[in-house]
Amino acid sequence: MAEAAARVRAMLLITTLLWGVNLTAIKWLTGLFDPVLLSGVRMLAALLPMLVLLRLRRCWQTPSRAQWRQLAACGVLMVYLNQWWLAEGLARSSATHGALITALNPLLSAMLALWLLREALSGRRLCGVGLGLAGVALVILNRPGAELAQGGLGDGLVVLAVLVFTLGAVLIQRLTADLNAVVIGVGVHAVGAACLLVHTVVQGAWNGWPAMPAPGSGWWAIAVLSGALSTGLGNLMWNRAIGLVGMARAAVWLYWVPLFGVASAVVLLGEPLTVWHALGLGLVFIGTHLGTHVARVPRATGPV
Repeated sequence: MAEAAARVRAMLLITTLLWGVNLTAIKWLTGLFDPVLLSGVRMLAALLPMLVLLRLRRCWQTPSRAQWRQLAACGVLMVYLNQWWLAEGLARSSATHGALITALNPLLSAMLALWLLREALSGRRLCGVGLGLAGVALVILNRPGAELAQGGLGDGLVVLAVLVFTLGAVLIQRLTADLNAVVIGVGVHAVGAACLLVHTVVQGAWNGWPAMPAPGSGWWAIAVLSGALSTGLGNLMWNRAIGLVGMARAAVWLYWVPLFGVASAVVLLGEPLTVWHALGLGLVFIGTHLGTHVARVPRATGPV
């Protein structure tokens, strides 16, 4: 029993480490790739471990037309828009800011679920929402005036990426009762990757082909590993852990994502860490604790 619990904890820790460090990797890669192209490559790579698991388990189910429509909607929200806006935002902002903003994910998920279920928001939860948003606003508005316009736009895009992901996470709940989680993951990421690649082709035909490293460059391998390990393998481990310990216990580990994200940004990219980052992160953590207390966070695939 103790060994099983230790394996679950290790699984959750590795998953949050992959997601946190991946924010820094995306920020780094946006200096070499067009953000939309990068997102498309990463999401195609994310399909690889899912397809391998699907093959090994032989658990494919053929979705109905209604289920395909729901999968398509979730793919557009949770993969296409989420990854596009996340990459565009990180290209304009910093990995540190991105890690802090994505810490709002469980709080916004819980609030959106409560709203859709038409449950009344208690004073405790409203206070949590206020503190979480105040923490993010504190860091965004503390930028120097010369950086506020471009950096603020990037931070805003990351916020939008988190919002569309949480909306898709709530919508996907209707599919979990009838479809296997791996089938859902394959469908959602296939739709999202296709949208991103079509976007890249249309953008290239209209404005010229986007920036990218030379074919055969090692940067392509890093982009593929980012998608396959963080999004693909990370999501599989996350969903496995949820099945073993439940969403309520697993969601607590999401606190590690921004910590790993901020730490990797400081160590690998040399981004500055100020007292405002620490204060903002603290407010987000406190707000998330208050806002998600006794609330059920929607089950979904991982955030990055």
